Amino acid sequence: MRRDLRNGFTLIELLVVIAVIAILAGLLLPAISKAKQKAKATACINNLKQIGVAAQMYAEDFEGLLQLDAIIPDPNVTWGTILFTNLNLGQRDVFVCPAYKPFRFENWQNIYGIRRDAPTNCVRGPAGVFFRVDCVSSPTEYLLVADTTSQGVAGWTARNCYVFRVGGATKNVHARHSGRANGLFLDAHVEACNQPRLEALGVPTEYGADTVIGYFGL
Repeated sequence: MRRDLRNGFTLIELLVVIAVIAILAGLLLPAISKAKQKAKATACINNLKQIGVAAQMYAEDFEGLLQLDAIIPDPNVTWGTILFTNLNLGQRDVFVCPAYKPFRFENWQNIYGIRRDAPTNCVRGPAGVFFRVDCVSSPTEYLLVADTTSQGVAGWTARNCYVFRVGGATKNVHARHSGRANGLFLDAHVEACNQPRLEALGVPTEYGADTVIGYFGL
């Protein structure tokens, strides 16, 4: 008796189906990856907006001063600790860019970086840790908190770092979001800064992978 093959697939048909699925997967995967990256960049911007509100509230409560670091050096105390302790910011993850290591909060040194070379006439106290926020003439052009690398600190390769400096050649800021670095400015607006914007601000920026081995530079 002859077997009826009309309801089955031939080998060629099966190969065609597999090829079509592979093509569709090849088209969809980059789109999914891009959507994930965009979602992380948006989450990063939202984090910085919350930090901006907290920084403004802190300065209002402390006579226009923002504390940039611990008075006595302490690895467990940074600007982030100070804001978190004094204000209700919810989860500690708000201090970490979700698109870069450590991805989730681990410690108070691997967080977004705050600018640590404020104009000398705008700081006071031990090691200039207290910053007068009303001292800067153009707050819309003053990058306060940003996506950072760890290129200025020994032993922390490819990590967020809690401080950055505008002066010097060390690339402390990182344009990790499709060539843009998210930043909180002194007037509390948050901006996805592209290369021309960062160059105009005079910020040494890493536009590629953060693979430089760290060194003591901060």
